Amino acid sequence: MVYIKINVPQEVAEGIRASRVSSRNLAALIKTYYTSQQITSAQGGVIDSVPADNGAVRTQEGWIPYFNQQRKRMISAPDVYWIGQNGTPELVQSIRDDFEKSWLVTSTRETYNPNTLDARITHNHGSTIVQPTKKTVLVPVYHQALLDDVLKEEDGVAYLRIKLGTNDSPEKIRETLTALSGKSANLIYVWTPDQKSRANYPKRAAVFGFDDDGFHVIGDDGVDGNDCLSRGVDVKSAKPTRKTKK
Repeated sequence: MVYIKINVPQEVAEGIRASRVSSRNLAALIKTYYTSQQITSAQGGVIDSVPADNGAVRTQEGWIPYFNQQRKRMISAPDVYWIGQNGTPELVQSIRDDFEKSWLVTSTRETYNPNTLDARITHNHGSTIVQPTKKTVLVPVYHQALLDDVLKEEDGVAYLRIKLGTNDSPEKIRETLTALSGKSANLIYVWTPDQKSRANYPKRAAVFGFDDDGFHVIGDDGVDGNDCLSRGVDVKSAKPTRKTKK
């Protein structure tokens, strides 16, 4: 018999001592603990394991009031990125299924300045469940740009960090998006609108999806454009906030 020393969280250790869990059940207990922890998003709340509303499809504008009525936070781009780092295998595969079936639209809105390359990125846009967060960043024009090319640029890294809610290095961003999608970096693409399109339609939704064997990180989809799947995030402990003006 081989004995392996492992470290477990204090609450797991206390539970083992209190209930005198046998070695046979120890592995299952630890697995259950970590699985429950991994579902909790870094932004707060538990990400739904299945698409919202029995797999219905809506635009970002259509999903926002639905989730407010459900008393849930709509999944954001940082939540999707978090799944690539911390999601259980089952949750990652389920999200990939969304990418394949009808793409996944998030609550992250990218509002472009018609006169400059700046954009205001808002996570949890329109939520009455949690307070939306906003940051402004310069966003280069990307038309199906390879992820590695975007990550070579300082402005590209800054954009993805704010969009995905992370301070990760370019290497870590690449690693996370490949883990999320199951695609190699040379099949991951970034999209943002050109200047003319920004002037005509400044409000865009952050969307993720598969197409032509590639994984697309999209910042140029209309907020009332394509119908997509989405997911809720259960934040029952969050206090309602006033809806921010557009």
